[in-house]
Amino acid sequence: MPAASALPVKPGVETPKVLLREAELSDAPSLAELYQEAKPDLSATPAGMTAHLNSGFALVVADTANRVLAAVRWTSDPEGWNVERVATRVTEREQGYGRWLMTKLEAMAIKGNVKRLTLEIDNPALLHYYSRMGYHPTEAGSLVLSKRVGGVWQKQVHHGA
Repeated sequence: MPAASALPVKPGVETPKVLLREAELSDAPSLAELYQEAKPDLSATPAGMTAHLNSGFALVVADTANRVLAAVRWTSDPEGWNVERVATRVTEREQGYGRWLMTKLEAMAIKGNVKRLTLEIDNPALLHYYSRMGYHPTEAGSLVLSKRVGGVWQKQVHHGA
């Protein structure tokens, strides 16, 4: 997983002190709170987040107090990575954290020879947001979106004999 990285600085704009980093097991309570805030009908618990972190992956944007402001979590399968949820605290929206997380996730996918990212949205209003990042419905009218991040230029790396 990547080392922590700082939010890109915009000239003339004061940038909050935040870092994008790999989620840790100690983030589970904060992740549960974040996902519960973002989607109240979702039953997000610290135990559930711990289970996800033990079997899946997550990146977080955290402030200097290590408070999780935004996160993306995903799982891996033979077809690619399945983005399960992107969430940003209500008070932290419109700061580019979601796009930053997705851009980092895409870079990691390319580096890891992952060919496709897939996500399912529950709000059709987000179609435009994700289409600007290159995600498209897998079929007409679908809220399952996909983006090819790998290509023929990628060389598959096989380890072992």
